[in-house]
Amino acid sequence: MRGAARARARARPARASPRARRARASTTRAMASPFGDAGAAKTSVDPFASSASRSRTSEATTTRAKNAVDATPRARAPAYRAWDDVEVFEVPETLRRDGAARNERFVEHVSLEGLFGATFADAFHDDASFRTDVRRAMRKDLFVPDENLSAEANAAMSALSSSVHVNWFESRTGYAALSALFASRGIEDVTGERFIRALGGLCGEPCHGTLIDIASPVGARKISHSWHQDSGYDRLTVMLGFPAAAPSESMGLPSGVGVFSHAVKLSHALRRPSPPGAVLQWEDVASARDVRLDARFVARPAFARHREIIVYRDSSILHSAPDVAHREAVWRFM
Repeated sequence: MRGAARARARARPARASPRARRARASTTRAMASPFGDAGAAKTSVDPFASSASRSRTSEATTTRAKNAVDATPRARAPAYRAWDDVEVFEVPETLRRDGAARNERFVEHVSLEGLFGATFADAFHDDASFRTDVRRAMRKDLFVPDENLSAEANAAMSALSSSVHVNWFESRTGYAALSALFASRGIEDVTGERFIRALGGLCGEPCHGTLIDIASPVGARKISHSWHQDSGYDRLTVMLGFPAAAPSESMGLPSGVGVFSHAVKLSHALRRPSPPGAVLQWEDVASARDVRLDARFVARPAFARHREIIVYRDSSILHSAPDVAHREAVWRFM
């Protein structure tokens, strides 16, 4: 992809050939959205619950009094609360999207075993080298070298230590590297195309068709959260976690924490950014109103068996890289 074309491709949804669109539509129809209909008013069963109680937030609570608190964590090792125990942030009316209904669903899990079977899930959980090989094979299948750059520059861009942005709709290799990898591990009923399209299909329609492999240094130092939305659209984002080889407990973290992005549950959708589809930074929205996010609003989804994938609607949460990352990478489909 040439430099100018690449910039345009990042600014708008990737286009696929008629054959790819037909295949993608077939995959999407076969995949049931974990959220069901976007307009449904049903309350979801939260996948992160460790207690029987469900968080309830009073509409009568004064919004500014509840939300205008200092977000700076004071404890050296903050306590991690169960997902259901993390409060919903009451979006001030002045920041709510016109006509926005109350959000009832925030983040849900999808299981690798449910999508690809126990053999695949076993390999993914038991063998860190397999997870790394999956990332390497994906880059062979989906990364398109920039003809304007040298071979050395393209190699650096596609290296596992670099984050890479690709189009998952089509593969110049026919997803051959992933298929060969799975076959070499005795996973003969999962092809590379099925793997990528099943994950991307969880985004539903409409879909950008983009996949970012976000590489993360293991044992990254503690950072401050940077709360944002990728677009503010009522569209689904899908993340597949690649945990570090060492358990998170070795970093003093609860099991599975540090793989996925952290989240703040929003009571209502925020006003859309300008221009539409632009990244929405919370500091830009709330800075003039002195509305801050207290630690009690920070939810940390955990990676575990049957919880390898998270799905969320971009407009229903704010998200940020983990304050302490403990992962090899995370894939983000949009």
